[in-house]
Amino acid sequence: MDQKDEIKSKIDLVELINSYVPLKKAGANFRACCPFHSEKTPSFMVSPERQIWKCFGCQLGGDVYTFYMQIENVDFGQAIKELAKRAGVQLQSYQPTKAEKDKDLLFEINHLATEYYHYILLNLPIGKKALDYILGRGVSHESLEKFQIGYSPDSWRSLQSFLVGKKKYLTTDLEKAGLVSRNNRGYFDRFRGRLMFPLKDHRGNVCGFAGRVLDPLAKEAKYINTQDTQIYHKSDLLFGLNEAKEVIKQAQSVILTEGELDMISSFQAGVKNVVAIKGSALTLSQIKLLKRFTQTLIFALDADFAGDKAARRGIELADQEGLTLKVIEIIGGKDPDDVAQKNPELWKKLAENPIGIYDYFINSAFTRFDSSVSDGKKKIGDELTPILAKINNQIVFSHYVNLLSHKLDISQEALLAEIKKAPKEQEVLDKMPTKDVEKDKTRRETIEEYLLALAFQLKKPEWLTKKVFSVVKTSRYSQILKALSALKGDFQSEEFARSLPAELLAVYNHLYLINLGDLSPDEPKNKDEFAQTLKDLTDLSRHEKLLTIRRKIDELECKPNLSRQENQLLDKYIGKFAEISAKLAQKE
Repeated sequence: MDQKDEIKSKIDLVELINSYVPLKKAGANFRACCPFHSEKTPSFMVSPERQIWKCFGCQLGGDVYTFYMQIENVDFGQAIKELAKRAGVQLQSYQPTKAEKDKDLLFEINHLATEYYHYILLNLPIGKKALDYILGRGVSHESLEKFQIGYSPDSWRSLQSFLVGKKKYLTTDLEKAGLVSRNNRGYFDRFRGRLMFPLKDHRGNVCGFAGRVLDPLAKEAKYINTQDTQIYHKSDLLFGLNEAKEVIKQAQSVILTEGELDMISSFQAGVKNVVAIKGSALTLSQIKLLKRFTQTLIFALDADFAGDKAARRGIELADQEGLTLKVIEIIGGKDPDDVAQKNPELWKKLAENPIGIYDYFINSAFTRFDSSVSDGKKKIGDELTPILAKINNQIVFSHYVNLLSHKLDISQEALLAEIKKAPKEQEVLDKMPTKDVEKDKTRRETIEEYLLALAFQLKKPEWLTKKVFSVVKTSRYSQILKALSALKGDFQSEEFARSLPAELLAVYNHLYLINLGDLSPDEPKNKDEFAQTLKDLTDLSRHEKLLTIRRKIDELECKPNLSRQENQLLDKYIGKFAEISAKLAQKE
């Protein structure tokens, strides 16, 4: 057994998937709503026996490696390394690809840069001004350590002196990591004279940095981030998620703030289920990432975010993903950082009592516009009707239509008429379209598939008798049966799978993922279900034979003068037709 198979054998796929999305028993298998596309009816199936999974909505599927790569958005190299740790296997034989080596190098460089900046902030005179500043902002020494905050000296080549001069990395690799830039005079450090916040993924890898100026009145940008690199994509990351993910799971909710200091101050105040989204625009990739940890998003953004189109777009996306959305109304300060620093107990109380997202939008609009005059009512309506138009749940929609019409003192009919005028984006489908092969499947293929799925999932391959062989006609299923008949010794699912060519293995695996409802092994009704399905297939075969015979009879009867031999053949067909019809009429 090679190490790839050893790792697979030591990880239970059901347990792994269940740690990301709750699975429910479905006969011999498990079922859930797919974590990779939006759906309300579960079409994501997991086979514990075959250790495989498939979504019948978006058609993604595979084994433990493909699931981990999809859910964690990593390549195979990262997946096998992380799963090896999970399985307690020391990797020896795996050889990473060049792309994987390149990524590992960038993570390594960023890790050393983090240590370099952090050491300067805490230990060198050149970092004292920055240290005094950040401590003066209320960030504790404990938080500086936990989040590895640092300082980049106000020098053109300080980092290069360390990483290139001492650690012998190539300047071109620092450029790939986004740590240096280049002009006609050569390379220079990208971050200079700034507080440095390492930006990590949820696995703890440093992907990039956010650098903050010390002087709030400085003419240069308050923050600069690492530009997009092979390992850093701003729209994918959430500051503090690596540190807060376990608390988020326990709290069953996450608070979204705008900046690093908002997140850190909240964390210090004891509200630790919090992350920063780097601005007000929440992206789909960030939403999908958060869905792994919680189903409730609580926004704690600046007071003017109600009118921010980018923020509202993120809220629409989160609503389409089926998440519960709430808002913390900021009082006692201008932002979460301000409130948490001045009054930690108030911040805790606010965090414990968020309001519904649509209540917040309505409250905000009525605060900013005068609802007693027609112009103010129009502005409130113009702002809120597009928001209400995008509510997916009809009960929630009806509630807020009733509430808003009452507050505006207008009829629900008038409000609904305006909502209908609001521009709507294309609705997200409950299920992504299935591939053509699924759509075009014949009734015969569907019954044969179900029949074989019953035998294999219910661990009764002995039910696949010669009678079954005689009525199964679809090539791929006939080949599975042929391979089964050639099997020597007792049937073992894994051994049988190893004996199949790749194209048949995919078919065989698919049979283990067919939804059999509540049927599971060792139930008395299983044999009846199999017998009825076999009868359905046998009857279908008989109907097909009748159609063939009927065509032949019609061809002979259309001839003006039949020969003696043709008359005998016609009598034979008529007799056969009657015989098969009689069998179909029997109630077995």
